[in-house]
Amino acid sequence: MASVDEILSIVAGVLFLALLGLFTIRFVKSHWAPYAYLMFFCLLRVVGYGLRAYVDTLNQVDNTNWVPYYIADTVLLSIGVIFILLLLAKLYHSILPKLRAETGEERGRFERTLVDRTRLFLLPIVICVVIGASYASPTNSISQQNTGLVLRKVGVCLLAIFGVVYLISALTYRKRYPANQRAFTIALVVTILFDISLVYKIVYTFDAVAATKTAAYFILGPFLELIALGVLSVDLQSHFLGYKYTPETELVKP
Repeated sequence: MASVDEILSIVAGVLFLALLGLFTIRFVKSHWAPYAYLMFFCLLRVVGYGLRAYVDTLNQVDNTNWVPYYIADTVLLSIGVIFILLLLAKLYHSILPKLRAETGEERGRFERTLVDRTRLFLLPIVICVVIGASYASPTNSISQQNTGLVLRKVGVCLLAIFGVVYLISALTYRKRYPANQRAFTIALVVTILFDISLVYKIVYTFDAVAATKTAAYFILGPFLELIALGVLSVDLQSHFLGYKYTPETELVKP
C-alpha cells in the first residue's frame, strides 16, 4: 500500500511536470534563457520527487538498495534551488543595465557579484551539496558520514545567506525604481517563498526528527515552490525586458 509520502511525492512530481511543459513551450517560442533555468528546475523536481517516491517503495521491502537512489534524490532536491537563484540573477541582468542607462547610475555591489558572477559564487554550494550527499551513505564510515552532514549544513546555510541577500536586493530595487515595481515585486515574492522553503531545509538538515514530518516537508517545500512557479508563469519578458524576444530576434511590443 502506498504511503502518504509516496502519494504526495507523485502528486508533486506530476505538478512540476505540467509546469515543465509550460516553460518548455515558452522557451521554444522565445529562446529566452530564464525559461531554460525554469525548465531545469522543474526537471530536477520531477526526477527528484520521482526518486523520492521510488525510495519510499524500496524502503518498505529492502534495507540497502534504496541508498543510491536516496543520495541522488537528496542531491537533485538540494541543488534545484540554485537554478532559481540563477534565474533571478538572469532576470536582474536583463533589467538593471537598462535602468542604469536611464538613471546614469553605476553598477552596485550586488550586480557586480551575485548578478555578473553568479555561477562562481554558487559553485562552492554545489560542491558541498554533492559531496555531502555522497558521504551520507550508511556504507561509509562514521567520520565520512559526519563530514557529509557538515558539508550539507554549510551548503544549506550558504543558500540561506544568498536568499537573504536576494531578498534585500529585491526590496531595494522595488523602492528605487517605482516605474518597474511590478517586475521587482515578482522577484520579491518569489524570493520570499523560496527563502521560507530554505528555512525548513535548514531545520531538517540540523534536526533529523524534523525531516520525518511529512506535512511540514511538503507544505514548506514543493507547495511553496509551486506557488513561486505560478508567480513566474506570468509574461516575464514584458515585465523584465519591456518587449517579447522571438527566435528571429524581432522586437514585438506587448
